[in-house]
Amino acid sequence: GNFTTNSTYHKNLDFVLSTLPTTNTGLGFFNYSAGQGRDRINSAALCRGDIEPRLCRSCLNDSVVRLREMCPYQKGAVGYYDECWLSYSNKTVLGDTRGGLILYNSQNASDRDRFFGALRPLLNELQRDAAAGGSLRKFASGNTSGPDSITIYGLVQCTPDLSGSQCTDCLETEINNYLVSVVGSIGGRILQRACNFRYEIYRFFNGSTLVTQPPSPPPPPRITQGTPPVPSTTQEGKSSNKTRIIVVVIVTVSVIIITASICIFLRLKKKNTEEMTHSIDNERAPFTK
Repeated sequence: GNFTTNSTYHKNLDFVLSTLPTTNTGLGFFNYSAGQGRDRINSAALCRGDIEPRLCRSCLNDSVVRLREMCPYQKGAVGYYDECWLSYSNKTVLGDTRGGLILYNSQNASDRDRFFGALRPLLNELQRDAAAGGSLRKFASGNTSGPDSITIYGLVQCTPDLSGSQCTDCLETEINNYLVSVVGSIGGRILQRACNFRYEIYRFFNGSTLVTQPPSPPPPPRITQGTPPVPSTTQEGKSSNKTRIIVVVIVTVSVIIITASICIFLRLKKKNTEEMTHSIDNERAPFTK
């Protein structure tokens, strides 16, 4: 829904977004709520776990300005950037693991099986490390060797309010959604408030990394066995996991998505290759520039 100028909601939003940057836990996680009833606003922001405090503050301050410009009267909005995300709403912001945006490189690996055979163990190990993080930060990054002398870099992160098991479940769901939706891409990410991950064939993060060994070659298949089916990620009894995929080529790095309940703004740095976008949500509307 929308709010009107100079309404109570508008004034509360101004107050919340001016206060939010002062609530840093020390490791780039921000959370603040104010107001009552229908005028209550929940807000949160998370900086990427490897960036320095100065860049974190700059990203958050910039995102506050840009999100208000791009989504001026929406009660709920989320902005995704390379170094941080910001979200506010009159509904729950933290702990909501529903939906997400898949972005992926349009270029495919020359040997898809070997590439993803190296990628998945890396993501699994990073997922375990991030989930084992404390209440201030759940973040991990690392790299592994891929086919054809390629190095694959990966990063995963959860909001620190999640428990270890919640972080694991969130990342596992998003990684499975990605691997089912995208086949063979040399780079991609999922944007989601509760958890996110990204991988590329170039280094895109700072700091030390966890270096993992590439998996051993699989044993030769038995002649008597057929090819195993691809597992489905749809869980019985959870209708919210049923998805309708929207695919859009991102021509610019800035796009706005207007849904039934929230305005989403993306501003991401892009390499020379095109990126594609999937929306994992049954209420997504088409992209607008």
